[in-house]
Amino acid sequence: MNATQFLAALHELFDVSAGTIHKDSVLQDIPGWSSMTFIGLIAMLDEEFGVRIALGTILRCHTVEDLMDEVAVNLAPAKMAA
Repeated sequence: MNATQFLAALHELFDVSAGTIHKDSVLQDIPGWSSMTFIGLIAMLDEEFGVRIALGTILRCHTVEDLMDEVAVNLAPAKMAA
């Protein structure tokens, strides 16, 4: 996983134009953030990156970069190099 892949997945999930979401974007300020996109985020993390992160951990993430850091911690070393 790299930042470009992660941001592209978020843009697709939230159905926003490329460049709308950045590493310093506040998660809950992303256009379209809702309980439904939160569920979609959980599914996307599992499907796209093969990680399962506790709901409370996701909720403690303030920015996209915070979430990326949590995903990186949970990724297998082989996937991080991809």
